[in-house]
Amino acid sequence: MATTQKSNRRIKTTSSSKETQLKKTVFEKEDEPNFYKCSSCGTPYEKLDDNFPASQSELYAGLNYHLPICKKCMDTLFEHYTNAYGGNEDDAIRRICELYDMYYNASLLSASRKITKNRSRIHTYISRANLTQYKGKTYDSTLDEERNNAITSLEDLDEIKEKSDINVTKNSIKIWGFGFSPEDYEFLNNQFSDWRSKVVIEGKAKESLVRELCMLKLQQNKALLGGKIDLYTKLTETYQKTLDRASLTPKIEEAADKAGELPMGMMIDRFENENPIPEPMEEWKDVDGIIHMFIIYFLGHLCKMLNIKNKYSKMYEDEMAKYRVEIPELEEANDEEVFDFLVNGSGDG
Repeated sequence: MATTQKSNRRIKTTSSSKETQLKKTVFEKEDEPNFYKCSSCGTPYEKLDDNFPASQSELYAGLNYHLPICKKCMDTLFEHYTNAYGGNEDDAIRRICELYDMYYNASLLSASRKITKNRSRIHTYISRANLTQYKGKTYDSTLDEERNNAITSLEDLDEIKEKSDINVTKNSIKIWGFGFSPEDYEFLNNQFSDWRSKVVIEGKAKESLVRELCMLKLQQNKALLGGKIDLYTKLTETYQKTLDRASLTPKIEEAADKAGELPMGMMIDRFENENPIPEPMEEWKDVDGIIHMFIIYFLGHLCKMLNIKNKYSKMYEDEMAKYRVEIPELEEANDEEVFDFLVNGSGDG
């Protein structure tokens, strides 16, 4: 008769002071399984890494954020869905992302096409979906982005342009990054333009801080509209700290303005010594000829009247010589010849 051996698993129990005592099972480190079985094929593996694809979903936290299906079965599943969707690998990847709560993104699809011959495309996609910039993103993130018309790739940009009246440029995406809706990009651009019109933004560091302020303001608005008061409070604190780092708080701005103020005399002295008004170009010195007319017709004429001999009176004389008319001198004629000319009309008879 077979005997049943008692389990060596150690169980700790905790009791409460309530009438009904609840027992909680706590497993020690050595109680963890020494193999992990694929939920699809049932093959046991000693390690999760290198055998099971990684995941960002909290659904698989118990498997140390690994999918319950092994990589070989994932390849089989990918091939199955590719055939089911008529050879469309993109649709196959989306279906697997939906099935295992993975983040689906058009830019990740494009990146996964750049694969080596010895590596499956689905595994390339999964590995890129687990990079730092996609931390914590799952299929729920995909649905949220699609619901908010978020632009997550340049491919999305072309589709959004057809649906939205707001013009989102590639430069806006380059500045703010992906993940915002057209309305968000418009808000961010308007906020930055407003800051730039009111404060001096010098240097790359300060420009970066001002852009952070714009994004924080966008998040504040969304948190307030969503009724997330705790999140709004934290964002407000961060916003204030960013203002301090950028030296844009009202007190600092006011102090900077006062420091730049100078008395009128000192300002004039500074302008005269550091940045004086330059002499005008030759062709712009007397465009309308006002100075020339003043010197000749007033100053030169005055000097001529007072019989003052100087360059101004000479300029006046030279100017008047242009318009002076002189009676030409005639040769003296015989009176008899003049009489004959008047009577006969011509001396030739």
